[in-house]
Amino acid sequence: MGVQGARGDRPGLRGVLLREGRLGPAVREGPRLRAHGPPEGRDRSPYTTASEENSCAVAEAARSEFGVTVTRHAGRGRWHQLVLSGNGNRWHPAGVNLWLRELGVYGQRSHQKRVPAEVFQLSDEQVGVFLRHLWATDGSITLRRPGSRGAPHVYYSTNCRGFALDVAALLLRLGILARLHTVHQGGYRPLQTVDVSGGLAQRRFLEAVGAFGPRRAPADLLETHLAGRVENTNVDTLPEAVFDDVKALMRSRGISQRAMAARRGTTYGGSSRFRFAPSRRLVGEYAALLGSEDLQRKATDDLFWDRVVQVRPAGEEDVYDLTVPGPSCWLADSIVSHNSGALEQDADIVMFIYREEEYKPSDENRGMAEIIIGKQRNGPTGTRKLAFIKEFTRFENLQPQWKT
Repeated sequence: MGVQGARGDRPGLRGVLLREGRLGPAVREGPRLRAHGPPEGRDRSPYTTASEENSCAVAEAARSEFGVTVTRHAGRGRWHQLVLSGNGNRWHPAGVNLWLRELGVYGQRSHQKRVPAEVFQLSDEQVGVFLRHLWATDGSITLRRPGSRGAPHVYYSTNCRGFALDVAALLLRLGILARLHTVHQGGYRPLQTVDVSGGLAQRRFLEAVGAFGPRRAPADLLETHLAGRVENTNVDTLPEAVFDDVKALMRSRGISQRAMAARRGTTYGGSSRFRFAPSRRLVGEYAALLGSEDLQRKATDDLFWDRVVQVRPAGEEDVYDLTVPGPSCWLADSIVSHNSGALEQDADIVMFIYREEEYKPSDENRGMAEIIIGKQRNGPTGTRKLAFIKEFTRFENLQPQWKT
């Protein structure tokens, strides 16, 4: 469980209690049980589940960590409810009641839930425990039936997009890239799913997150299914422009495309071999054959490349120069943001690179770049022109006769 120790160190229990739609007085909305946060003024916190493992985990943690009384009430089929008593009241909260208030999740409806800020401050191991128990509730690990087509499916579902974004951010922290999808449900709120797709990401999920309770058996099946499989990913690929570096290195070493195909043990495919987004494994293969450290770095770095689908103008609006107090950076709609003004104020040197040919191509500025030192505490500022060799993304001293 990982719930022993200090009061703020309960990722397992936190993962179970924060899951979508099970904490609070149960109400029936359609085919599934949903729930709201505990109503104000009650000193008993109901917890509804159909999982014996989750039930035992919550009961054990509630007794050992909070000293509350846990009473079990049977429901339909395997569904049952745990009532946690001894939690004070709205004026004097105690136990689980007080803890949920401290986390800022007390009384929240399912579409309002967010992962508490303190969860993002946990260690990677504790984040894994949190996600493991979260997945044991409204997460899923499924494999297709034998003989049927389709890839394994690992996902978490919620009707709160903010909560889905939080879960995706925690997964990314563990090196797991997830995709968010919206599923419309008629008159109900849209369902948000956090999908972990592809063998590489699912292997990483099993390593860093794992499974608990009702997800343990399908996780074992998934591990067996993935064992020994060579993945041909179409997710974590590199930009097609990487092939420009490959072809430039081939030319510099006098290696033709036909000769490279022979070295790789593949058939000659002409230029079609360079018209797609390559996998890291493929770029690593070229790096080894060409002896290129630069290609090897690109094949093994931790950058994820995504394609810009569309850029739409948002119109003209007033903008403001603000400094956000508190942390040096934060997530804003899944984008890492920071106080750019503070960076410039604190920096000893502020330097820019400008290539005019990107905006106004001409023979005069072709292959040239400007290094602009806009600020320097202990030295001069100014502009210096350099030669830019785009084939290798490299800058050199500019010679008077330089031409690309």
